[in-house]
Amino acid sequence: MKKTLTLFAFLPLTAAAQMLWPVDMGGSTQGGASPYYSPQNLTISIGDMVRWTNISGSHSANGSLSEFPSNPEGFSSGSPQSGSWSWQFTFTVPGIYNYHCTQDGHAATQFGQIIVLNNVGMAEVDDADQRISVYPVPATERLTIEANGIDLRAARIIDLDGATVQNLTVNATGRTDADISSLAAGKYFVLFTDVEGNVSTKPFAKQ
Repeated sequence: MKKTLTLFAFLPLTAAAQMLWPVDMGGSTQGGASPYYSPQNLTISIGDMVRWTNISGSHSANGSLSEFPSNPEGFSSGSPQSGSWSWQFTFTVPGIYNYHCTQDGHAATQFGQIIVLNNVGMAEVDDADQRISVYPVPATERLTIEANGIDLRAARIIDLDGATVQNLTVNATGRTDADISSLAAGKYFVLFTDVEGNVSTKPFAKQ
């Protein structure tokens, strides 16, 4: 089941590619920094282009439908490569895209997510999984998240503009108590990604 998550973004909206968003790829499982994408999460408009540039190590950007069947469409830079190279993709279908590096062992830390807004500032996302609970609503200082029978990989809080305001460290299969005292009063969504790359959302309000 799908629902429409309204994310009003203050970005120029045109049919052609209007903005280029750079993402660096680097790190290694052999020591030093762990494999990464920087930035890891993006909120862009339809027609925008994302360019991945390899900084160090051997990496790829794979958001193919075989890896992430819930993506609105697939994209892939191909097999992992080392050296100095870049690859770009223009997003023409709104929605939530997940991707990761297919180099052995990299996907544990090298994964990303791109929210693509359409020309009225909205993105289609999966309806929130009933096995995830978020409370209290409204919340004040802390927000409790309970995952029952679902393995969560990542969670972040986004505001109504689609901007990430807080990344959360979640207990993959249990209860997480998040400190949200630094958030301004208002309405937010918690955006969840499970271990299979499925995306769901839960709304909440902060007093």
